[in-house]
Amino acid sequence: MTENRIRAVERAFDIIECFTNRDQELSLKEISTRTDLALAVVHRNLQTLTARRYLEQDSSTGKYRLGIQFVRIAGVVIQGYNLIQKATPHLQKLSSQTEMNINLSIYDEGEALCLINFESFHHFGYEIKVGQKIPIYAGALSKVILAYLPQREIDILTTDLKTYTPITISQKEELLQDLNDIREKGYSKSEGELALGVLAFAAPVFNYEDKMVAGIAISGPKHYFTEEKKAEFLELLLMAAHDISNSLGGKQKILEWNGADNENKA
Repeated sequence: MTENRIRAVERAFDIIECFTNRDQELSLKEISTRTDLALAVVHRNLQTLTARRYLEQDSSTGKYRLGIQFVRIAGVVIQGYNLIQKATPHLQKLSSQTEMNINLSIYDEGEALCLINFESFHHFGYEIKVGQKIPIYAGALSKVILAYLPQREIDILTTDLKTYTPITISQKEELLQDLNDIREKGYSKSEGELALGVLAFAAPVFNYEDKMVAGIAISGPKHYFTEEKKAEFLELLLMAAHDISNSLGGKQKILEWNGADNENKA
């Protein structure tokens, strides 16, 4: 496998791994010495890593230190591990109960990132895979995440809305109203926004700070969702969201489904 390594990537990691708790700031020359790389090579890598915010340069000393991007990534990793561990048994149960597609996604830099996927044995053919990102404003799962973001973030993310099907919401005012409805009801619904013929419900997951940290969704072909099944699936979904939130220390009550009254708002 050695021949498949990319030397440019290895150089970047060599530079990053120079930094330790003991040596939190290093000069260009110190990094060059530690990596055994030419000054020019190190300098080019430092420029790229700094531009991407993986490194920061002290304006007075000229030395480099690890940047804020590592804090963001560490947060995603830590949150993801804990979230996956806590949520998996509940979502596995939900998958068995409904035989539909079950997903959990989190917010990641303007998109919804899938961390958990239980694919229905029916193999519907449009599953969201682990690691896949989808638009933050299209589909029930993305919208339930978007609805609970800070308003300033929502304003930024709803300025350029592309359509993926004829049903995708492309008008900002309509989308904002939909987000208000989601917060009022405590769950979201979509029908054909990312793939025609697909119906989905999604609910938010909250942590110990009562902060939305993820959304979970159930989806499948529209014809599987009879009125009876809608009620059953949504109730099970909301219960799973409530249980996962509780396992994370969340205290915010997940709203119960109110039958036709809520469906008329969907």
